[in-house]
Amino acid sequence: MIKLAVLLKRKKGMSFDAFDRYWDGVHGDLVVGIPEFTRHVRRYSQSHIIDPTYDGAGMAWKRSNFDGIAEVWFDDVAALTRAFNEPRFISLVGPDDAKFIDPEQTHILVTREFEKIPANGVPGVKLSVVIARRADMSFADFDEYWNTPHAQVVTSVPEFTRHVRRYLQAHLVGGYTGVGDTSKLATQWGTASFDGIAELWFNGIADMVTAFNEPMFKIHIAPDDEKFVDPEKTQLFTLQEIEKYPLHQMRYP
Repeated sequence: MIKLAVLLKRKKGMSFDAFDRYWDGVHGDLVVGIPEFTRHVRRYSQSHIIDPTYDGAGMAWKRSNFDGIAEVWFDDVAALTRAFNEPRFISLVGPDDAKFIDPEQTHILVTREFEKIPANGVPGVKLSVVIARRADMSFADFDEYWNTPHAQVVTSVPEFTRHVRRYLQAHLVGGYTGVGDTSKLATQWGTASFDGIAELWFNGIADMVTAFNEPMFKIHIAPDDEKFVDPEKTQLFTLQEIEKYPLHQMRYP
């Protein structure tokens, strides 16, 4: 299974609150009301920024300049392409996008998820870190290091993991190029200049900051980050994930 992550930027001149309400309500209802689209979809969620005033204080990375992340799961790239090229989806959702999204600043990542710490507890915040690799590192080396050695370092520090309610890595799907896709994925929205997304769930923002400031995190995990992450280009989101489809099969969190 793959996951499309859409890093959304609101329309110029629109307030964050107006964007957030429209995306959650009118737009979300429209998307899930199109069976020609949802028949291809395994899951659709919206990850909304919890506190738009939080600037990343206490963390190693800056707050993202995007306004939320739409996430849609499919069986494969072919299903993703079919869904976004459905004529009725294009005719209805395209005009609605224009009411709240800046298409030039909205970007996508096509990913595959790897769970590193299984779900536990009932979290209040999802931290998504859109990672940019070091300039002197190839994508293949970055991807392998993040997936295995780094994950082993993270999961071996109990002083950090005791705060974590779930940990996923969303790795880029190497086979996705957009070739043959005439939808907005390939013609309107750009490919994000990031190399993957780390997703961690916590009880709340305060607990998240505490976790990343644990002395053992600073001794073991932070130095390992420096081996493969560009801290200046890497950005974070503090989010609440809202399931839109299928509503009868609520997933974590």
